[in-house]
Amino acid sequence: MMTQNNTNNQTQDPGKKLGIIALLLSIFGVPLIGTVVGIFAYLKSRAQGHSNLFAILAIVINLVYTILLVLFLSGIFYVSKTALEHRQQEDAQEALTRQAQRAERAAGNVDTDRIAEELQAKIEMYHQEHGRYPSYGQLLSELGPLALSEEQREVLVNTSKPRSTRVGFQACVASNGVGSGAIVTPGSGNAPLIAGSCNNTAAMRE
Repeated sequence: MMTQNNTNNQTQDPGKKLGIIALLLSIFGVPLIGTVVGIFAYLKSRAQGHSNLFAILAIVINLVYTILLVLFLSGIFYVSKTALEHRQQEDAQEALTRQAQRAERAAGNVDTDRIAEELQAKIEMYHQEHGRYPSYGQLLSELGPLALSEEQREVLVNTSKPRSTRVGFQACVASNGVGSGAIVTPGSGNAPLIAGSCNNTAAMRE
């Protein structure tokens, strides 16, 4: 009887349970730990003359998972790096454009008619969103889609009589104190552009 028990102990695979655990780890998506446990189970079984099919399957599956995970992370890294480089190039190009625009404005080469039209469109958008026309300060403080560009902000001045390289702004206010319109005057000397109603000249403010 003792001899039979000793024979059973000698033939029992010591790494079988670990092989099953490694296989379960592969099923539940823990490839790195599953690979290590699978290799340990395989070596433990091999030392006793067993092949341990569970450990072999676990090693193969976990290695496949690990390779796929590495490829996936590498793909994310590559895409992120490419996007970052693209963004840096765009930022550099935008900085060069702003620098060129500042140089043109400093030299007096400003298309005030174009900027006046752009500002008139922004003022109308402000009215659609807020139900009133903006004052000079309100127009400058807007964020998001209504925010003025650096060029628009630098060229705009709070006066109805702009210099030749600026665009004048004049708010029109109704008798109830609500903004009823605005006038933007190109420095080119062309006719002013009016948004809303500025008929009540007494309500205009410089």
